[in-house]
Amino acid sequence: MEVSKIDFTAAEMGYLWHIYRAQGMNYCILTYFDSICEDNEIKELIRSNMEVSEKYLREIETIFSKNDFPIPIGFTVESDVNFTGERLYTDPLILFYQWFVAKGNLNFGSIAINTIARDDVFYFFDGYISDSLKFLNHSRRLLLEKGLWIRAPYIPQPTKVEFVKKESFLNGWFGDTRPLIGVEIASLFYNIITNTLGESFLTSFIQVTDRTDVKNYFIRGKEIAMKHMEILSKTLKEEELPAPSTWNSGITASTAAPFSEKLMLSLVTFLNSQGLSNYGIAASTSARTDIGINFNRLAAEVAKFAEDGTSLLIENGWMEAPPHAPKRRK
Repeated sequence: MEVSKIDFTAAEMGYLWHIYRAQGMNYCILTYFDSICEDNEIKELIRSNMEVSEKYLREIETIFSKNDFPIPIGFTVESDVNFTGERLYTDPLILFYQWFVAKGNLNFGSIAINTIARDDVFYFFDGYISDSLKFLNHSRRLLLEKGLWIRAPYIPQPTKVEFVKKESFLNGWFGDTRPLIGVEIASLFYNIITNTLGESFLTSFIQVTDRTDVKNYFIRGKEIAMKHMEILSKTLKEEELPAPSTWNSGITASTAAPFSEKLMLSLVTFLNSQGLSNYGIAASTSARTDIGINFNRLAAEVAKFAEDGTSLLIENGWMEAPPHAPKRRK
């Protein structure tokens, strides 16, 4: 049996549908970035990303069409991008955004490919992961070359192999609390950075949107991001480790909205999903109980915020229904 001819599984439909909408949104955002970016090296990266994003859209459309699967409406430059001529974001923030997207695509593609049976869908994700790794490396090198890469804290290199001898290794709240280990430091540090990126975009959206319901939601999201950064930074500072600073120069004073409210709100829901994934990984790799509990507590707050964002999308008629199981119960 030709593997590409078997029926779609729920996983294959779900992951392809999600990527189609995410890449449509990404293409719209990159199109605006291309119109305002001044740095030629960053602009070259933007255009490479745009070409690949458009390629994904066409490949998924081909797979869907061959299987009589309805193509999502998603996002379009014509309906969701406003070329205002004003610059809302600086070049460094545009570069950080591309690093963040490549990192998220790599994580998502790596999870998805493990569930795929069909050849055509598997080969799509094989290329998706390969491209994501290439763009992650490209954006990383540009951040380093331009002096923009934010390095995680340094700790002394071990001189010998040691074994844990006390159960207090797990303590975090009381008693003999051990110092943070490397993976815990990394989780705290990089979740501060991703929250900083989210806070920057929320700041820009608050600045340009006129809709009260959407603006209030963005304000609430910014407050949550700032609170989470403070909580995570406090843990690093208690260990006398440096916490990353925010990108105060990432947003200009422009009040002209470059994107539709539908796109802005949808982007925030995607950032929420990425944040929940990051927190889940951080909690599962933290051995100290207080670190794991903190990440679970912060994840619960993001989950509630994400739920309210989804409700807002539904209320405004902006949310397409993803592939779902039939309703068998009356």
